[in-house]
This record gives sequence, structure tokens and C-alpha cells, in this order.
Amino acid sequence: MSKEKDALEIIGDPANFRSRTDHLASLDKDPDTVSEHPPEPEKKGLSRRGFLKIGGAAAAAATVGGAGAAGFAIGRSDDAYTGYNRTYQGGDMFFNREPFRVDLPTFFEPVGPVERPDWTEYLFQRKHVIMELIQKGEWTPDMGLKKLPGPVGDHYRSRPRDQYDNMMLSLEKSVTRAEAWRAGKHKRYAIADAYNSSFRSTGMYNRYGSTIPEEPTEKHMETGKPIPPEEWDFRHIWRKEPMAFKSPKHASKLIKRMAHMYGMSLVGITKFDPRFMFKGLMRGMAHQGHDSWGDKVPGHWKSIIVFGVPMYWDSTYAAVGYSTSFDAYFRSRCASGLLERFIQELGYPARAQFPGHNYEIMMSPFVQLAGLGEYSRAGVVMVPELGANFRPAAVITDIEFEYDKPISVRMADFCKKCKICAKACPSGAIPKTDEPETVVRGFKRWKLDEEKCHLQWCSGPTSDGLGCRVCIGVCPYSRKNTWIHTISRELEPRDPTHLVSTGLLAMQTNFFKYPEAEEFKSDWDGGKEANYHKAPWWMRSDNFFEIEKTWEYHGME
Repeated sequence: MSKEKDALEIIGDPANFRSRTDHLASLDKDPDTVSEHPPEPEKKGLSRRGFLKIGGAAAAAATVGGAGAAGFAIGRSDDAYTGYNRTYQGGDMFFNREPFRVDLPTFFEPVGPVERPDWTEYLFQRKHVIMELIQKGEWTPDMGLKKLPGPVGDHYRSRPRDQYDNMMLSLEKSVTRAEAWRAGKHKRYAIADAYNSSFRSTGMYNRYGSTIPEEPTEKHMETGKPIPPEEWDFRHIWRKEPMAFKSPKHASKLIKRMAHMYGMSLVGITKFDPRFMFKGLMRGMAHQGHDSWGDKVPGHWKSIIVFGVPMYWDSTYAAVGYSTSFDAYFRSRCASGLLERFIQELGYPARAQFPGHNYEIMMSPFVQLAGLGEYSRAGVVMVPELGANFRPAAVITDIEFEYDKPISVRMADFCKKCKICAKACPSGAIPKTDEPETVVRGFKRWKLDEEKCHLQWCSGPTSDGLGCRVCIGVCPYSRKNTWIHTISRELEPRDPTHLVSTGLLAMQTNFFKYPEAEEFKSDWDGGKEANYHKAPWWMRSDNFFEIEKTWEYHGME
């Protein structure tokens, strides 16, 4: 099967690989007169007494059994499957961020020297280099860590040994996964895999056909000529002078509208911050030598537009085997290409930043700086409307915008109480400490152990492994847009007593049964292939095909 090509052809025969391994323990009107969303009454903060009088009853009501049962039933309905809800642009479900604008996002006050990330800190870039070394015969696992060449070798040698061990174990798991897939997993996950592949094959990793957006690295490989951003970002500009916006406010309104027109649920705009740009990495400048770019920041990189959509809800709740992030990433990727071209047609340079490997930046900080959400315990950004179920992309340009400010709606405070994702994580990669304790490039964070997380990715039951998403599925914030979700997201950030978050967390833990963390693993890896919610009916192969059902479904209906 072609789907096992990467693991089996690059790594080689499973037995040989294991023997070589030395370890493995009303927007149409004039923007001057109409705002993007209908005007809302001014919202003022409530005193403790006022909140208890007005909000206490609602908070209590939201935690009783009836509300919990109703919320569960609504959550399983066929409504609110996307981020936009009933209206075209979703104005009836957006969270009003204005009362919560702050100068810095949560945990953004430096507590030490702020350091730019090197490209080797991006796990998938490391893995890509290792796979190429094996494929070309320049290094094999039996040669050991001491002989692993280049920046990737230096990265692992400067860190605890278990990080390298987990990467090698991940490669072995990829082989075992491919064996299990050929032995029969392809029957159980036939529909889920076909759905996943429809996105993967047509856009995510299609290196030989038409892709959206265009990719500078592919053009560089085709021509052999380096393509700097000063050339690539301007490539479709034909105007002698760019269209002059009336004001930065007009620019923001138009570009946000276009992001919605291209299918995005949420969009924010912020000033470009080079602190969150990778060093030594610029697509189009080098195929293998990632360090050829250096520390330069293109002079025309002034602003960044950040946008995204949720993954499909029911399959996300059915993580691991039935979920995919490809559906959402495919849509945000396509939107980034469309918006990039739209901006260039106006006469401005633009450069899309999109999944899977097409970044020069770290997305998470810019999602926060653009005022869309807050950093979470699981190492991803949560947004009020969608929780952790948000898959972003971005476009960098030199347009002068009216920038959005960050928000603080106490989602991070909720994370301090709630450890549901950490307890449910089958890899044990999410920290369980009450407060963030790790300083990461100058900022104190909860630090995801990405090597452990990636190990679970490579141990999934599907044809490509690629992903787990248990932390997203079980997160109390990752819910469809129901009336209970609306009440919760409006009350919690305004509650000076913290009773709402306590009540919501109690309801979540008491009303919903979670599988044990180990049960999420594949059956060949000691688990039950459990899901938080059972797979939706349309992803159950036995519902449609003449096959013998040899498994049980574990999870909530």
C-alpha cells in the first residue's frame, strides 16, 4: 500500500530496524457608518454583590443535573457543526472581546531573556531531516545518537536522552502501525481514512500537482534558484502603486471580511513580532540547509492576519482513530492562499503561513497577540467560541492595520483548576502542575512534552498515525455553540467569585465519564482504542460494509 511508503520504505524492514536500534525502553454598507457586528450595549464589570444577585442564580442553574443533561443532548445534535453557527459570518455567536482587552496576553511578561526559537525546536522539521538522512543512507539508527549529524544531532545531544529515544521509538511505532493497518485496521477505519485522505491527498501534502497556496520551496526545488521573500511575497503584484486604504481601520474591516468570505470562523490582526519567527528557516531559500537564512527579518513584514476554523465536532470528540485535523487545516490552508493572492492583487506583498510544514513563524503566540484566545495547559491556544478546537493559518503583509489587542477572559485561570486533559492524555505529555513552572525562551509556560505527544501520534490506529486530539476532545471549552456554552463563556470571565468555573468544572467531571488514559491507545499498544465519545454513525465501517465486526466501541454515545 502506498500509505505505508514513508514508514516502511524509508525506515526499512521492521525486524532490521529494531535490530539496529540501540534503545527503546451587515457588512455590505460603508465601514464608516456600520460596524462589523451589530452594536452591543456597553458591558460594565459587576461587583461581587451584584454578581451574586444577578449571576449567582444563573451559575447555579447551569450546574444542576437538568442543565447538564440538556447540554449533553444538545451537544450530540446535528446543530452548530461549524464555527459560524446560523449566520453567514457568525455574528450571533462571537464572544465580545472588547471589555477584556489587555496590553499583554496571559503569561507574556518575560521572566528571563527572551530567545528566538531555532528551527530545530520544531519537531516535524527534526523528523523530516532524520527521515531524509535514513532515506539517503547518510545515517541509520544503529549508528546511534553520537553520529547523528547536523543541527538535529546537536539538538538531541544537548537534551535529556529520553527525547531522542522517544523519536526513535516513534519511528518504530510507525512501522508497527503500518503492519497493523495492512493486517486489518483498514477495514474498521475505512470511512475515517477515506475522509482524512480526501484532504491529505488533494491539498495537504500534494507536492506534484496544483496546490493552494503556492509554495516557495516547491518552486525552489523546481528551478534550483533560491527565492527570497523580497521576491516571492511580491510575485503577483501588477499595480504600479498599491490601492491606498482610507485608513488602517478600513484595511482591517476589509481584510477581516475577506477572511470570513474565504470560510474562516475567526480572524484577528496584530503587529508582526520577530521574537516568534524561527531563526535559520525561510522557505524557498534552501531545500535541506535550513540554517542558510540566518536571523534576518524581511523589512516588509509589518502585520500578520491570523484566522482559522474548528475541526468537525463529532469526529473530534471521537478521537483518536476517528478524528482528523486535516479537514480544518485544509480549509485554513486554502483560505491563506486565497487571502495571500487577494492582498497581492491590491498591490501589497503577502506571504501565507499554513500547515503542514509551511511556516517561518510560531502560530500560537500570534493567535494570542491577535486577541483570539489564551494559552492553555495542553500547549495549544483556546478561543472562547471554540475552545482548543481551532486550527489557524496566517498571512504576513506590510499593510497598515488597526490592530486587535490581546484578551484575558480567565481561560488560563480555568486551566489551573482543570486537569482533565492532563489526566486523559495517553502519552502523559501534559503537565499536571497547578501553575506554569517552565521558562520557555523567556516566558513561563506549561510545557508540553512534545516528544511524548509525538510518540502517541505515531502510535495511532489509522494508516498515517498523525494525531491524537484527546486533549482537545475532552476539554470543557471545546464544545459546540449551544445555549449552555454561551452562558458559560459570558458569565465565567465576569465572575469575581470564581463560582461559575468551579460549578462548570464540577458538572464536567461528575456528568461525563472519561476512559482511562491508557485505554485511548491502540490495541496492539496495550489499549482499547477507546474514544471520549463513540464514533459518529457515519464513520462506523460496520454500519455500511459487509465486514466482520471484531471490535467493541468504548466511549460515550
